[in-house]
Amino acid sequence: MSRYPSLHIHPGRGLGFLILGASLHDVLTRLKAQPHLYPTIDVIYSSTQPIVAPVVLNLPANGFRLRFDGPDQRLRLIEVLDFGKTQLSYKNIDLVKLPEENILTSAVLGQQREHGPAFRHVYNRLMGPTFPGEYLPPKDATEPQTGLYILSYPGIAFTFPLQHTAWSRTADFVSLLSSNAAAPAKSLAIFNGASWREARQDLFTQPCLNPRSLALSMKGKEHQPDEVELVNVCGGGVVEMIRRASSPFRIVLGETTPQDLVAELGPPDAIYSKNDHRLSIHKTRRREQRASHGSYGASPARSDDLFDTDHSSAHTTTDDSDAEEETDQKEDDRGQSPAKCFYNYFCHGFDVFISYPSSPSPPFPHARSSAQPTTPTKAVDHVVATKVLLHGNVPGSYPFNRYRRSRWVIDPEATGALEDLDSETPFSSLSEGLRSMWKGNYASEQAEKATHNAIVLDRDWGDSPGSSYEVLEGWEGSEQTQKKGASAQEGSDSGTTQIYGFPDDIYQWQRAARNAAQDGEFVLHDGPPFANGPLHIGHALNKILKDITCRFQLSLGKRVHFVPGWDCHGLPIEIKALEQQKAQGLNDDCTAKNAREIRTIARQLADDAFSAQKQAFQQWGIMADWDSAWKTMDHEFELNQLMVFSSMVRKGLISRKRKPVYWSPSSRTALAEAELEYQDDHQSTAAYVKYPMVLDTGGGSMRVHALIWTTTPWTLPANQALAVHSDLLYHIINTQRHGRLLMASTIAEAAEAILEGGFEIVESIKGQDLVGQIYQDPVFSRDKLDRPILHAEFVSSSTGTGLVHIAPGHGMDDYELCQRHGIEAFAPVDDDGCFVADALPGWEDILGGVPVLHKGNEKVLQILRSNDSLIKEHWYQHKYPYDWRTKQPVIIRATEQWFADAGQIQEAALKSLDTVTFLPKNGRERLTSFVKNRAEWCISRQRVWGVPIPALYHKETGKAVMTPESVDHIIKEIYCYGVTAWYTDDEEDPRWIEPSLLARYGTNKFRRGTDTMDVWFDSGTSWTTMFKDGDRHVPAPADVYLEGTDQHRGWFQSSLLTYVARQPMFQVSSGIAQAPFKALITHGFVLDADGRKMSKSVGNVISPDEIMHGTLLPLNKKKRCDAMGPDALRLWVASSDYTSDVRVSTSFLQTIHKTLVKYRVTFKFILGVLEDFRGPLDTPIALGTPHRIAFLQLHQVFDKVRDYYCKQDYNRAIADINRYIAQDLSALYMEMVKDALYTDRGSVRRQAQVTLLIIFQCLQTMLAPVTPLLIEETWDYTPQYIKGLFPHPMWIRWGDQLEVLARLRDRQLAEDMPILSEARQAVYTALEKARVCKHMGSSLECFAILQIETLGERGHTVVGCFQRYLSDLATIFIVSRVEVYSGAAPLHVWSADWMFSKDFVVDDTKVVAHVYKPSKAKCARCWRYLAPIEAQPEEALCDRCEAVVDELRKTSPQLFKDLQGEEDASADA
Repeated sequence: MSRYPSLHIHPGRGLGFLILGASLHDVLTRLKAQPHLYPTIDVIYSSTQPIVAPVVLNLPANGFRLRFDGPDQRLRLIEVLDFGKTQLSYKNIDLVKLPEENILTSAVLGQQREHGPAFRHVYNRLMGPTFPGEYLPPKDATEPQTGLYILSYPGIAFTFPLQHTAWSRTADFVSLLSSNAAAPAKSLAIFNGASWREARQDLFTQPCLNPRSLALSMKGKEHQPDEVELVNVCGGGVVEMIRRASSPFRIVLGETTPQDLVAELGPPDAIYSKNDHRLSIHKTRRREQRASHGSYGASPARSDDLFDTDHSSAHTTTDDSDAEEETDQKEDDRGQSPAKCFYNYFCHGFDVFISYPSSPSPPFPHARSSAQPTTPTKAVDHVVATKVLLHGNVPGSYPFNRYRRSRWVIDPEATGALEDLDSETPFSSLSEGLRSMWKGNYASEQAEKATHNAIVLDRDWGDSPGSSYEVLEGWEGSEQTQKKGASAQEGSDSGTTQIYGFPDDIYQWQRAARNAAQDGEFVLHDGPPFANGPLHIGHALNKILKDITCRFQLSLGKRVHFVPGWDCHGLPIEIKALEQQKAQGLNDDCTAKNAREIRTIARQLADDAFSAQKQAFQQWGIMADWDSAWKTMDHEFELNQLMVFSSMVRKGLISRKRKPVYWSPSSRTALAEAELEYQDDHQSTAAYVKYPMVLDTGGGSMRVHALIWTTTPWTLPANQALAVHSDLLYHIINTQRHGRLLMASTIAEAAEAILEGGFEIVESIKGQDLVGQIYQDPVFSRDKLDRPILHAEFVSSSTGTGLVHIAPGHGMDDYELCQRHGIEAFAPVDDDGCFVADALPGWEDILGGVPVLHKGNEKVLQILRSNDSLIKEHWYQHKYPYDWRTKQPVIIRATEQWFADAGQIQEAALKSLDTVTFLPKNGRERLTSFVKNRAEWCISRQRVWGVPIPALYHKETGKAVMTPESVDHIIKEIYCYGVTAWYTDDEEDPRWIEPSLLARYGTNKFRRGTDTMDVWFDSGTSWTTMFKDGDRHVPAPADVYLEGTDQHRGWFQSSLLTYVARQPMFQVSSGIAQAPFKALITHGFVLDADGRKMSKSVGNVISPDEIMHGTLLPLNKKKRCDAMGPDALRLWVASSDYTSDVRVSTSFLQTIHKTLVKYRVTFKFILGVLEDFRGPLDTPIALGTPHRIAFLQLHQVFDKVRDYYCKQDYNRAIADINRYIAQDLSALYMEMVKDALYTDRGSVRRQAQVTLLIIFQCLQTMLAPVTPLLIEETWDYTPQYIKGLFPHPMWIRWGDQLEVLARLRDRQLAEDMPILSEARQAVYTALEKARVCKHMGSSLECFAILQIETLGERGHTVVGCFQRYLSDLATIFIVSRVEVYSGAAPLHVWSADWMFSKDFVVDDTKVVAHVYKPSKAKCARCWRYLAPIEAQPEEALCDRCEAVVDELRKTSPQLFKDLQGEEDASADA
C-alpha cells in the first residue's frame, strides 16, 4: 500500500475533497483538521485589498496551490505543482508511480520530486485525444531554451516543458510532445470550463456550479440545509436571507423563533449558552482533533462531519461587534439568563442571538413605505431572534476563518440610498453613508455617540484557538470572565477581558468527579510503544483494545487511571541519529566522545515521533491522561529506573561476568533473548571435521580421528574440548580415505553417505570410556595440542556424529560445561564480528579482520581442507537467531557484560503468577516457560542512547566497581545534572566517584562506564510511573496489562522480574511476592486477507488512515471514497477476535461500514421519534405488550453484552448488539410500533416514545466503549428537553440501567415469549408462502387465525397465553387482524380467496397458523385492512383513524381548510 496521501482527480469538479466553488472557510477547516497530511498551509493575500484580490492557499508539503476569488472566497482553481508529494489518480489509474520509501515527512523535509506524468501516459491512458493546446515561449532568462505547452481538456489542463528550438506551429503536437524535446508534465490545473483558454478569461467571476459547503457537495441521502448566498438588510428588524436554491427566508427580529431558524437554516453548528458554561456543538464538532483533549465529537462517518473541526476560534464573534446596551440590564422575573444563547452558523457566516424580545428596531430614515417591512408589535412571552451578526472573514484580520464569509447588502429600496452599501464597500464609505443616513435622528450629539460603543477582547487561547470564545450581550462581565486591565481608552466603556472556554474532557471529568475509595479505581498500565516512525495497524489494535477496556470500566462507575507512555531509548533511534550525523558530515562513531551530539539528535527524533504518535492516538478517540504521558527518557523516569537498579544491586542481583551472549555485529551490541527473531530458512555451511587422538581401548591404544559435525565452522578456532554422552555406544570404523574414525554407533550405520565410500566397523567403545581421554587440535591450537573429552547431557545421537565440538566462548551450553571443568572461554572475535588477528597465531594473514558470518566460514574451511581435516561440507537450512531491529544474523560471543540474576527470584516470580488471570489462558504457559528458561538476564548494551549502567572501572586493572554506595552516589549526581552529564563531563571529574573510593584510591584512578541498560529494563520498570504522591515503595499491581503476544518474552517478563526484584527479600524468599498485574491480556498480530504478515516489500501494508478514510473500500455511486472515520477503525478492532491473529480485508471493512451505517440509521430514526417528546418519566404509564416485549429483549441483550464486556470478549458483545439491532429492534419492535408512531395520538404514541427513549439510552451505553464519536454525536442531536432529564451518555452507569430494565421486566411475558415466538414464526412462514404466490406484498394485507387443533396436557398454558395477548397479537405479528380458535377453523377462513397455513407444536399442543385474504378494505391512513369495504379507497378509514381525524377536525380546523384549498386549486388546474 502506498504511504502517500492519495487523492482522486475530477476534471471540472475538484481534487479529492477539494471541490471547485467550495468556500475558503470550509477548505481551510478541512485542511487544518488533518495536520498529519497537510502540515504546512501558507495563506497569501493582498494586505491592501484583502477582499478584492484573490486569496491563495499554498500547500508546499503536498505540492498544491489553491486560488480563491476575493469577494466571495470560493475555490476557483486547483494547481498541482509537484507530482512527487501526493498519489494522484484518475479513474483508478495513477498519474505517477511514486517510490514507496518517500512519505509525507520527506516532503516536509524538502525532498523534491518533479517528475510528472509523461505525455503518452496522459494522452493514451488517462485523458484520451484532445484539440491542440497553446504554446508559451520562454520568459525566464535562467531557462531561455524551454517553453511551456498547455494541453487542455474540459476542466483540466497539463503543462509540459518543451524545448523552444523544437517548437513549430505546423508540427503535429502529438508527435512533438511524444518526442525527447518534451519533458513530463510540470503542473496541472483543475478549473471550471471547456478549456483553459476559455476559462481563464472569467475564472474568478463566473458563477460557481457547486455549493460553497463541502458537506452539500458530497451529501448523500441525509438532508443538508440550503446555503445562504446573500443577506439583504431590509431595516426595521428584518433581515432577508437569499438562498442558493430555495426561496428567500426572512428573519424578523423579535418575532422569528429558534424553531423557525432550525426549520429554514438547519440546526446551528453550535449553541453558546452563557449559563450552561459550555458550547453545545450540533454538527461541526471534531474535538478529537484538539491536541490536548479527549476524542469527543461528531463522527466523520457522515459526509458533512468530514469537514468539521475546531474552527480556530470559530465559536467567536467579530472584533467590531457592539458591546450592546443591555450590558447592565438586570434579569427580570422571566429568567432571561437561561434563555439567552447564540445560534452559531459557521458555514452560513453569521450568528443569531436568541433572547426575550427587546424594543423593536426603527425603520431606515427616508425609506419608501412600500419597501419598508412592518415591525412586529405583538408582545410575545417566549425567546426569539433579537440580533444577527454577520462575519466578513477578512484575510489577515484577527477572526479570520472562524466563519464563512457572509456577503450582505443594505437594501437600497428600504434606505432610499443612491449608492449600494454592501460587504465590499470600504469601511470609511460605509460609515459615512450610515452616519449620513441616520443624521438628524438623534436628540443630541451625545446620544449619537452613546450608540457607538465598543469592546476590546484579550484572548487567552489555552490549548487551541477553539478553547476560547468571544461573547456578546454583556457577558464579558459575567462570573466566568476575569477582568485583566483598565479600559482601553480614557473615558471609554471598553475593557480588556479574558474569556475562558469550556472543554469537554471525559477523562479529566471522571478523575475529578469520582472517588477511588467509593467508586473503585481501575488501572490499566500502558505498555509503551516505541517512539520511532508513524503508527501502524498493530498500534491501532493495541491502543483501541485498551481504550475499549477503560471506557467500559468507566461505564461501570469506576475511576479510570490510564496514562500513556513511550519507549524512547534504544538502537533504532540511535542509528537514525548516527545517520543524521553522517549526512551532516560529522563523526558518526558511536563512542562516548560523540555522546552529547548523538543523544541530542536522538532525543529530538524521539520527541518528534512522540508528538506525531500522540496526535494520531488522540484522533483514534483514545481516552487517556495525555497531559501526564510519560517517556522513558524523562528525567524522573530515568531516576526511578536507576533506583530499581540500585535496589537490585543491594540484593546482590547484579554482577559482571565474561560469558557468551547474543551479539549483533550489525548493531555492535549485546542482545537479550527478547530482542531476537528466529528465521526458519537460514542457510549455513555445515561441515564434518576430524580431530586426531590416541584412543585407549582398554586392551591397548589406537590412533583414530574423532569425527564432529558443526553448522558454525567459524567457531572451530575457539575449540577447547569435545563432548560425548556416557550412555551412548561409539564405533571405530575403518575407511580407505580417512583412516579410522570415531562416531556414535547410530550414526555409523549411515556413515556411507557421509564418507562417500565403504567402511568396516573395527571396534566398539562405551561413551563413559571416552570421557577423560585426550585429543589434539593440530590446526588452530594456540598453546598446547591436548584437549579433553567431556561428558555432556546435551549430546544426542539424533543429529551430528555423537561427538560435539565445544567452544565455550561461542555457546551457552559449552560455557557452562567448561566452567565446571575450569576451562576458560575463548572468543577470538571483535565487536564487528570479525576474527581478531592477534588471537590466532599462524593464521593472522588469512583470518585477521575477516567477518565470521560471511567469509569467515569459507576461510576456516579452506584451512581445514589444506590440513586434511575436512571430511565433507554441505548446505544446511535451519532455524537461526536474527537481530530484530537490523534483521541481520547474530552470533554468540563471550564478552564482559552486566547480568541480572533472574535465578534468585525465579521461583517467587513464578509463584506470583498463580493469582494472575490470563486471557487467553495459554498465556500463562507461555510466560511461565520464558521465566523458567531465563536464569540470567544480560542487561548491558554497548550504546550511548539510553540509561547508563552506573559502574566505575579502575583504569589500571580494568576491574569494575559497583557497590550500593557508589551507585547511590552516582544517582544523586544524575539527579542534579542529568544522565547526559555522565557521558559529557570531563573524564577526570571526581564528582562521580563515591567519597570513600576517592579517599582510598585518590583521584584520576577510575573511569566511568559507557554501557547502557537494556531497553527492556527501561520499559520493564515503567510500573514506577504508578507511584502514589510521596510514595516510592512498590505501587499496587495494575488491574490489566494488555499487549501483543510477543511481549511474553519481552515487556511482560521484564516487568515481572523487576517488580518482584524490587519487593522486600522476605516476600521473595517466602513466595508471597506479587506480580505487577492482576490480569494479563494478549492479542495476536494483524495479517492481511490471505493470512500473511504485513510487509513493505510484499506491498500488503494497510495503515489505520486508509481504514478511517475509506480508501480500501470500492468507490460509492458518486465515485468517491466513503470515509468511515475513527469509529470504523475502532469497530473493526472490537469486531475481531483479538485472542488470535487478526485479519483485515476489504470484505470485512465493507461489513464494518454497513454496520456503522446501520447504527446511524437506527439512532436517526429514534431521535426523529423523540423530537416532540415532552412527557415526564416519573408519571406512571401502562405499557402495551409490544413495548414490554421490547424491554424484555433489551434486558436480555443488555445483560449479556455487559457480561461479554466484563470478560473482554468484545467481538461477541458487538455480535450480540448487531443481532439485537437487526432482529429484535429493527425487524420486530420498530415494525410493531410504526403504526402507533405514525397514526396514533396521546398515550399510545407516548408508550412507544418512552420505550424508544430507554432503548436509545441503552444502545448508547452498549456502543459507547466502541464508537464514542458516534455516541457523542447522538447526544449532540438529542432534543434539549431530553438532555434536561438525563446525564451525558458517557456518565451513565450500567448498573443503574440494569436496575431500570429489571423493574420493567415482565416475568409472565418472559415465560410466554417462547410460545409467542413460535406463533410469530409460523405466521411469518405462511406469509412468505402467500408472497411467493404473489397474493400479497405487505404483511398488513392479510388476516391471521391461530387454530388450536389438538390440546395437550399443558394446552391450557398455550390457550392462556394467546388469550392474554389477544388484543396485541395483530401488532406482534404485524398483520391487520388476529383471531384465536379452538377446534376447527371458522368457515370464512376456508371461503377466502386465498389461504396459507403453517402448523407448530408447543408444550404438546398442536397449533395451526392460517393467513388469508382480509374481508375489509385498506385504511387510507394506517394501511391496515380494517376499513368498511363499501368506502371509496381514498376516503376509507378504520374506526380508530376515523376517531383521530374527527378529533383533528375539532382541534386543528385550519389544517383541513388548507387541505381543501389545495384540492380545489388542483381541481381548477
